[in-house]
Amino acid sequence: MDSLLIVIDLQERLIKHIQHAEEILRESAKLIKACRILGVPMIATEQVKLGKTVEEVGRLIYSKPILKSSFSCARSKDFMRELERMKPRRCIIVGIEAHICVLQTALDLLEKGYEVHVALDCIGSRKLSDRDAAIQRMIQRGVVPTTAETAIYELLGTAEHEKFREVLEIVKS
Repeated sequence: MDSLLIVIDLQERLIKHIQHAEEILRESAKLIKACRILGVPMIATEQVKLGKTVEEVGRLIYSKPILKSSFSCARSKDFMRELERMKPRRCIIVGIEAHICVLQTALDLLEKGYEVHVALDCIGSRKLSDRDAAIQRMIQRGVVPTTAETAIYELLGTAEHEKFREVLEIVKS
């Protein structure tokens, strides 16, 4: 598998202040569930001082989130060690806040040569103007905009995939 899902800071203390938080959590959970079924590796992070990952997302993630103090995941030694161990070509990003940790991570990963996709229905900020500005900036720099459902179908590749029916149930939910 040449893809990796990065789940950035979907944490209890911050999520309640994020615009469209319910949709972000719902769509992120779908993408995480599909990645589990398809065997796509994932790395989750938690920003220091913001509490634990929201339970409905945290229980779906393979391993314990990496604690970080830098806004960009790519500036965390623990995160980069995991990323380099997994050797993905493409990184798919979900999380919050779009204009801080998501933006800085996406731009840093681009600079390091990764193909970066950001699921727009799975990112958010406290203010929509910050989210929108971050999206524009990421796209201008070469990030591929996507959605949870688009990413899921790209990971599947074909309706003949052995896990298609199982993943379809997630998409429909």
